[in-house]
Amino acid sequence: MTTKPGAPGNSSARQTGFAIAKAFVSLALLYFLFQAYDVEAALIRVAGIEWSAFCIAAMLLLASMVVATWRWHVIVAALGGNLQRRTAFALVWIAMFFNQALPSNLGGDAVRIWMFYRKDGVLKRAISSVLLDRVTALVGLAILVLLTFPLAARFIDDTTILVILAFLVATIFVGLLAFLWLDRLMVLFNRMLPSRFFHSITSLAENSRVVLAPSRSGPQVLGLSITNQILMVLVMFALARGLSIEVEISALLVLIPPVILASLLPISFAGWGVREGAMIAMLGTIDVAPENALVLSVAFGFVILILSLPGALIWFFSDNRKAVANNSEKLEI
Repeated sequence: MTTKPGAPGNSSARQTGFAIAKAFVSLALLYFLFQAYDVEAALIRVAGIEWSAFCIAAMLLLASMVVATWRWHVIVAALGGNLQRRTAFALVWIAMFFNQALPSNLGGDAVRIWMFYRKDGVLKRAISSVLLDRVTALVGLAILVLLTFPLAARFIDDTTILVILAFLVATIFVGLLAFLWLDRLMVLFNRMLPSRFFHSITSLAENSRVVLAPSRSGPQVLGLSITNQILMVLVMFALARGLSIEVEISALLVLIPPVILASLLPISFAGWGVREGAMIAMLGTIDVAPENALVLSVAFGFVILILSLPGALIWFFSDNRKAVANNSEKLEI
């Protein structure tokens, strides 16, 4: 019997193919980096990090999760939903775990959408709130890069890198404008698009304008996004101190956001490999040894991985665990 296009079998095969491709990219990049640098020495240094520095980094990462939860809570409220902060924090923690456990760094968002939908009952709001949470996080990252751009010229001598950063920021802002007015842009293709898809796009664009309205929740959401990114920089600074890597916090404020941006690209397994390469490239502009940059990136990855593990326990004991498992074929990871 032939499987029809778009059938669950094809979807599952496609997801498996993407998963294998992303795992291959991560493994290939890590293999290249670890061939070039002493992986054993790097792991020994990560294992020997000062315990106090590790705890501070973990606490700062936990604080960033609280801020991210707050941002999502504000977005849901702006869309007319009612999500308790305790529940929102639990779902964010679960999503963090699945972002580490699944091949895509968007896998956790798919789980979060489904679990919120089970509680809220409005699928459009669940999808819009999580997508807008992602978009505003990205915009906050771009704003931080823009605000620190004058400092970038102090630390980065390579004009090519500065041009790339400027291009990425401009692309994000142009993309945001297109996202806000997507319904107006797509009206040109109204007759060529399925009505259901067109209405979904229209709803998403309208919701984005509601959430990011300057007179409503927009400043608060973007302020929380910037705060969240600054906390991630502080996590890196704490780890650098614990690993005896001498680097100014002002330099990390400039150089770490592009690293985080690179790790968000959906081409690797939870950002592994891409993040390490970006870290070596960016910190290399301030003469941080590649071995030190690699150790710092690996330590950061381990902190995220370790802190995400309680999310698995929260999910395991969640009422929606079986629902997610039974309906996993509906989730496009």
